[in-house]
Amino acid sequence: QWEKDWMMEFHPQKCQVLHITKKRKPIKLPYKIHGHTLEEVNTAKYLGLNFEKSLNWNHHINTITKKANNARSFLQRNINQCPKKTKELCYMTLVRPLLEYSAIIWDPFTEKNIKQLEMVQRRSARMIFNDYRQMSSVSNMLQQLKWPSLQERRAQAKVTMMYRIVYQLVEVPTTHLIPINSVRGNGLNYLVPFARTQTYQCSFFPDTIRLWNSLPQTAVNCTTIDSFKGEVQKAKLR
Repeated sequence: QWEKDWMMEFHPQKCQVLHITKKRKPIKLPYKIHGHTLEEVNTAKYLGLNFEKSLNWNHHINTITKKANNARSFLQRNINQCPKKTKELCYMTLVRPLLEYSAIIWDPFTEKNIKQLEMVQRRSARMIFNDYRQMSSVSNMLQQLKWPSLQERRAQAKVTMMYRIVYQLVEVPTTHLIPINSVRGNGLNYLVPFARTQTYQCSFFPDTIRLWNSLPQTAVNCTTIDSFKGEVQKAKLR
């Protein structure tokens, strides 16, 4: 019916079925379009994100870190003799965006995934300083560059989106945000949804509401998004 309404047609060979479940023996039925049985897959790419049937992000993070490392290697081969500022600009333009696209959705909670992402930035810091000695401190390099961790940047991006939702700057319903009165926090606290699984507990709303509730009063009362970002950068979220 959708095809008829919009005068378009689905291409069966470009459509897939992804069963999202943790059941050992899920009930699976074949799906067809125009008589063609759709392929069943364990992972599928949608709007630039790689979804898995278990809703973990291992495959997605493996994919984006591989792309980012390839981009960094390309820069390392071709701009190695350029000034530090040029190499830093190239990293921020060509490498880091690969690691942060839609990161508020897939922000990982496992130490393995977090470290895997941070290693790309640490290697990039070495590239900028052209220092690959084992005894050199990458932490000092990051401090000199004034780069926050990618984990911290993802947390900042989450609360920035939360600000947009709370103040209705984006078309996301606020009916699920339940205000609570608390002597702690910033006076604009919300109830953290109950989460039975760690996957849901660390998903956007439960995790972001916890971060939002920890922000200072000066941050949540900001009247512009730019002033809010400035306040958030002063806070340590992770």
